[in-house]
Amino acid sequence: MAECSANNLGGNNSAGLQRVLEWGGAGALAGFLVGILSGFGGWALFFATLAGLSVGLFVGQAIAWFSRLKEQSPRTITMAGVVKCFGRNSFGFQPISDGDWTCNLGELKLLSPLDLPVTVSGTLFDQVEEVRRRAAPGSGLVEAFPSFDDEAHTVPILHCEITAHAGDYAVVGGAVGSVAGLAAGIAIGLAICAAAGIFTFGIGALLCALIVAVLAAIGAFAGGVVGDFVGAFIGWVVDELGDFDKLGKSIESHFNCTIIITGRWVTDISHEHNEIHDIEAVQITNCDWPKIHPLTGVVGIGRAPAGDGHGDPIK
Repeated sequence: MAECSANNLGGNNSAGLQRVLEWGGAGALAGFLVGILSGFGGWALFFATLAGLSVGLFVGQAIAWFSRLKEQSPRTITMAGVVKCFGRNSFGFQPISDGDWTCNLGELKLLSPLDLPVTVSGTLFDQVEEVRRRAAPGSGLVEAFPSFDDEAHTVPILHCEITAHAGDYAVVGGAVGSVAGLAAGIAIGLAICAAAGIFTFGIGALLCALIVAVLAAIGAFAGGVVGDFVGAFIGWVVDELGDFDKLGKSIESHFNCTIIITGRWVTDISHEHNEIHDIEAVQITNCDWPKIHPLTGVVGIGRAPAGDGHGDPIK
């Protein structure tokens, strides 16, 4: 049941890509302007623009990643519902995946805060619908997209996640690697020009400009890819050495069971939907919805765990 994001339907899943592409465009423009100021022309100017594009994409990916979650008010909510899907996303190489544990919670009931003000317009006066649809401050949205578990949009859900280190480390690694690769490419290009004695005027200067621009473009892209992969691997190791998997697996086996989730209520502007991210605590009840039975287990979850914090599977 991994990759619950694939069953999280109804949002704008291209919003994050659009934000990253905007940063890529800004980087390409910067590369073009630097090339012009450096006297580049023709293919040298083209590769200088590509170098800027690569840096813009990798740096923009990191900026978009760390600014994507906009907190709601109140910050923390508690929801009860049925587990429609729960599993871990694949290895956290960005932008393919992030390695998070994800959950789609259906048949929802808001447990706290019970005084949540209903502010959405039209017929959406139900507090659960407000949790699903109200746009967080700073999101730039009038209303968040509601999420569903099916293509026909008949099974409303709230998406919930436990953050892996892999995604965070990957985007940082990609940004650092791209900038470092750009600098290394320029340095190597200048060294080649100096060693070959072509760092001169006329034809030699044009050839040198092309060499520097090509190596800068290759370095910026290759450095970003390598940095992304290395960062994702380091983050995966950190998660594996910690209790991340144990926490996630604590509720993985409770498909179609009733659970109670407490965590940070946010609007994720990369998908333009609302979710609980991070899950901070999970209470597992008897698997007999809609009746919520006396509590049978509490599991500490996420980066700020509650309960005992051990996350041992409930038997």
